[in-house]
Amino acid sequence: MNRFLTAGVWVLSVLCVALCGCSTAPKAENQEAFKAEASAAEAWFTSRVPGLRRQIDQSAGFVVFPSIGQWGIVFTGGQFGRGAVKRPNGTQIGWGALNTGSIGLQAGVRGYKLLVVFQDEAALNKFKQNKLTGNVAGVAVLGDEGGGTTAPFQEGVAVYQGASSGLMAGANIGLDYLRFQPLDSGQ
Repeated sequence: MNRFLTAGVWVLSVLCVALCGCSTAPKAENQEAFKAEASAAEAWFTSRVPGLRRQIDQSAGFVVFPSIGQWGIVFTGGQFGRGAVKRPNGTQIGWGALNTGSIGLQAGVRGYKLLVVFQDEAALNKFKQNKLTGNVAGVAVLGDEGGGTTAPFQEGVAVYQGASSGLMAGANIGLDYLRFQPLDSGQ
């Protein structure tokens, strides 16, 4: 048992160091392809959730994560994904990252899309200052069949989660694991 605990702590330590070192923005040579993926994910959500386009248009902005990886190995796990931060008119203002680690019995790997809408400038500014806190639950979105509803704002954000096909359970996102990097930061 002691070996498993030691191995779990070692793996978690290595993964935390690796994940914390990941950049918020994609490498310069990958940014155009990433922007196209983010736009496709945005279109995917707005075509499947009636009223989402109106919610975005009335918000201060949003971040779309075209692909979030979630994994678990024995006693450790986590999530990582990059996003494009945009104003309601589609103008990109920065990059976002979701980066979490967890401890507890878990196993498996899955991927999903995520869209986070900021209700007002106060919520967007907290995100831009990396000061969002708390947890919010995501609304599951049907895959190819479409169908979801607009999510209510919690802590100033509304969260949507979806997959390429099928229905996924709602996400529980720790807001303090969301990070922002402005476009003009030179990183």
